[in-house]
Amino acid sequence: MVPPRIQLFSAEEYTNRVNQVRELMALAGLDVLVIHCPENIYYLSGYQTPGYYWYQALILPLDSAPVFIAPPHEASLVPEFCWVEDVRLYPDISDWAKVTAEILKEKGFERANIGLETKSWFLTVDFHDHIKVYLPDSCVKSGSGIVESRRLIKSPRELEYLKQAAEISGLGMQTGINAVRAGATELEIAAAIHGELDLAGSEYTGLPAFITSGERSQLVHATWSSRRVCQGELVFMEIPGSVNRYHAAHSRSAFVGDPSKKALEASEVAVTALETAKSHMREGVPANKVFQAGRSVIDGADIGYKQGRRIAYGIGIAFPPGWDEGHIFSINVDESRPLMSGMCFHLITTMRIPGLGAIGCSDTVLVTKHGVETLTTAVEPYIQYG
Repeated sequence: MVPPRIQLFSAEEYTNRVNQVRELMALAGLDVLVIHCPENIYYLSGYQTPGYYWYQALILPLDSAPVFIAPPHEASLVPEFCWVEDVRLYPDISDWAKVTAEILKEKGFERANIGLETKSWFLTVDFHDHIKVYLPDSCVKSGSGIVESRRLIKSPRELEYLKQAAEISGLGMQTGINAVRAGATELEIAAAIHGELDLAGSEYTGLPAFITSGERSQLVHATWSSRRVCQGELVFMEIPGSVNRYHAAHSRSAFVGDPSKKALEASEVAVTALETAKSHMREGVPANKVFQAGRSVIDGADIGYKQGRRIAYGIGIAFPPGWDEGHIFSINVDESRPLMSGMCFHLITTMRIPGLGAIGCSDTVLVTKHGVETLTTAVEPYIQYG
């Protein structure tokens, strides 16, 4: 193991992560795992780049040293972030399936059980088909979910980065609320928020901030526009922060002028649902029980909105195009797995109400043995006054 110039985790932590993944590989009957997911590569090796639209892969054998594959223009990033010693650089125009297969053969895996992350967005059908052609005597199996299952529980160091990201997210949110006024454009509010996020230390985030106003706040996952905010309107903001690729996010709404009675009632429902869900979250509680607790508050209110099938998703390491770990664990109507201490979630009771807009209410929370710790605490969840 060669210490990189920027070492975000100790050598011991990386060793523990690799060993835990190898234990799961053995249980799955895999001799080697070929990893394409940027978050998983980062988790195991420390390597990171926004250039993962080019081929990159981490070959992790069950009982020998890993191999990292990358194109040559990314070479300078390897000693900066990555501890893996055996690094192979190949031209951009390489047949990446052939390259990977040749390394696997070199390492003695031409007749092995090979795991591929078949659910990764970055494993193409072409690659999957061709590597089986290049390794006809091997057994190519799914290795998806192996690394992800180890990412569920955050280490103390990971929690440090998450808490820093949550603090930065809060600074961005407060700045956004301060910028809300009649006549301001969404673009101006966004500029204030992004300036604060950058100066506070946030990296680029897996998704952009979501900043909308008036009728546009009904649009899920809409970003800022040149629209001007009018008196008597809501401004919805969902603001992320990212520190060393660890994300935290939360949402709030600000009202320009005096909120209507309906807006205040809806805000109370959203906050009550959020706090009710939090009150049910602790180690050992089934996820769907938390979902039902939050949904019962929203669905039981005469507010013109019904809760969907998910109330929270895991959050942690992320590269674009997402900031979440919801594919690993989400709190929804169908998820019966119990919560575990050290899990982190973006817990959401935001409601989009016709004729009113988005009442933003969400927090990033950490599950503990006896409850949750709310990490995004800088701004109260109740509707704000712009």
